[in-house]
Amino acid sequence: MAARRSKQLEVWFVVFFSVWTSGLLATTTGDAVRQLTDQAVCQPPVSGFDIQNITEGSWTFTETGQNCAGAVDGPNGSLSNCTYTVAFCQKLTNCNDGSVCVKTFNGTGKNQTVQHVQGGFITNPFRVTDKSSLNGGFLANFTKGDNYTKPDGSWCQLSAVFNFECNRILYWVPNENTTAIPKTALVKVKFDKAKCQLQATVGYAGACISITPASAIPENMTAGTVLIIIFFVSLTVYFTCGVMVNLVRGFRGKDVLPQAEFWTQLPVLIADGFLFTCRCGADQEKTGYDSI
Repeated sequence: MAARRSKQLEVWFVVFFSVWTSGLLATTTGDAVRQLTDQAVCQPPVSGFDIQNITEGSWTFTETGQNCAGAVDGPNGSLSNCTYTVAFCQKLTNCNDGSVCVKTFNGTGKNQTVQHVQGGFITNPFRVTDKSSLNGGFLANFTKGDNYTKPDGSWCQLSAVFNFECNRILYWVPNENTTAIPKTALVKVKFDKAKCQLQATVGYAGACISITPASAIPENMTAGTVLIIIFFVSLTVYFTCGVMVNLVRGFRGKDVLPQAEFWTQLPVLIADGFLFTCRCGADQEKTGYDSI
């Protein structure tokens, strides 16, 4: 009976080990797939830039007395108030699925507001600039906005470009809803009427190249990778310490391996584990007596 119980314990150990290993592989595979998907969809233009905060939600800012798509002169010659909403690597559902939307309040006294897609949805709009270096920043370029008719009757296609400059104290902190871009981050905003292009220069801490210490865990190391490292390190420590202890105790040959009998029988135990699991723990023998 003791031998049978010992074997059952070993079988249960193999079952647990198999389930844990399967979960580890599933977690690692899932992390790898998500990582490849994220990289394919939206990623910094070069390693070292941080786009996480600006891609977690949509952002808005308002420019008063500005030229923008749909703007007309007010009764006193003043220009319009232009409210922009931006979603990096996302679509704005309330703006025909574009990524940059502009709402223009015309100062005509008629309370007239018009809306245009200033920039169409781009899967990954981030690009490096010609001057990108350790502190050069990066840009987000949006094309394929609405076809826009100019006041002179000609037409063009709206577009937008955001130039992110390195500013280590300007963190954009998103929330669940649309978040206002920090006022101090808006360095320069201009609507180029000739190109029908919004040109915005903004400060952002993530536009500074980060220097990661050698001892830090890389950002792209997933939970599955960490589990695999822990598993193999633990396995190495187990065998190394076990062999050293057995050598001190005088064992030689295959007996120096810790639990040598178990590891040599592991393939058989794995097969027994699968059979044991499929039979829900039922013994093959129908009688309650041990064979002699």
